[in-house]
Amino acid sequence: MLKFDGTRIKYDYSHCQQCGICEVVCPKQAISLKRLNDGTHEVLVDDNKCIRCKRCVACCPANKDEDYKGYFEEYTRKKYYLGYNSDNRIRHDSSSGGVCKTIIIESLRNEWVDGVYSLKRTETFPYAEGEFYTKENIPTYDDIPNSVYHSVMACQNISRVQKCKRLIVVGTSCQLRAMNVALKGKAEEIIRICIFCKQQKTLESTRFLAKIMGTKILENLKFSPRYRGEGWPGIVRVNESELPYSRAAQIPFGRRLWTVGGCNVCGDSFGTNALADITLMDPWKIRKPNNLGETLVIVHTDKGMQLIEQIQSLKLEPKSFDEVKLALDLKDVWRKQQLVPFFRGENCSDKIMRAGKAEQRQRAMLISIVESLPRMPIIFYRILCKLPDLRNKILK
Repeated sequence: MLKFDGTRIKYDYSHCQQCGICEVVCPKQAISLKRLNDGTHEVLVDDNKCIRCKRCVACCPANKDEDYKGYFEEYTRKKYYLGYNSDNRIRHDSSSGGVCKTIIIESLRNEWVDGVYSLKRTETFPYAEGEFYTKENIPTYDDIPNSVYHSVMACQNISRVQKCKRLIVVGTSCQLRAMNVALKGKAEEIIRICIFCKQQKTLESTRFLAKIMGTKILENLKFSPRYRGEGWPGIVRVNESELPYSRAAQIPFGRRLWTVGGCNVCGDSFGTNALADITLMDPWKIRKPNNLGETLVIVHTDKGMQLIEQIQSLKLEPKSFDEVKLALDLKDVWRKQQLVPFFRGENCSDKIMRAGKAEQRQRAMLISIVESLPRMPIIFYRILCKLPDLRNKILK
């Protein structure tokens, strides 16, 4: 997180959401990035080069005070769908039925938009980077990565976006907030697609999964990751070893371990504060594992609805709020929002203080246990996930 203290730009790694926007918007190249062992980056500000223009501060999504009052009021009235690509091969190979890839590719093929800023697959760590796609540069389904469960500075290539009439941007809530500022004046109309996110992961999460699978990630970070695909919820693969994602997610995501620090100060999991038109998420608790897959699509605006209705290869099954509310898990998002003041270091009630400290202790304890016992039977980690969640007990 970057802030101006009146004399210089100050950086706080513990609140950094790892979007990468600060480096690209600096007009004097005063900002550089230092990659750490856990795959995240530390932001370095050269005071001698910095001209205090504060562009980096304006774009930084982590330094904004978020207002969550009334956040959930509209969710009973939003439009919900289970979506998937009509081609079963694409549906099987992609994360959650391939909805995000389908929107990107078909919108460009049919010239409904002039450009899309999203991710492209790369051959070196972090194995994905930001890319500006156009009708002259339409990706294939293999060009776009499946879900990525280690930190990617997705905004680093935002300068590639050229002026256009209609633009789609895809990202998590923090990435969308950064893009909202950086892309002002770049397009007459922007359609925002939010990838639902409660927690980005550091590379330590994948290192742990690699150990469970009996493989490892080398120090040079040359490994072969595959997150998701092959049905729903799919698989996680590291090198030649793989694990069902439903098992892989239990400890890192179920118990919020190895979470990027800046995720603790963001409660906008659905991207509504980031002006998302559509949110895409997994249909946990409402769908059983299957060989094809689907995405839970939440439509926030008419603009989002008009876009997906045009895509013939995108199949949409309408669902009511009551049918999807278990997957939305609004109570858990609410609990996350309650702890934002604690993690920001602000004054908060005794209850919030107790819940925040319990969260920190629980994470530290579980990380210590599982890192020292990485090759235990899966049942061991399932038992750990059944232990009482201290944060949730306090924030009933």
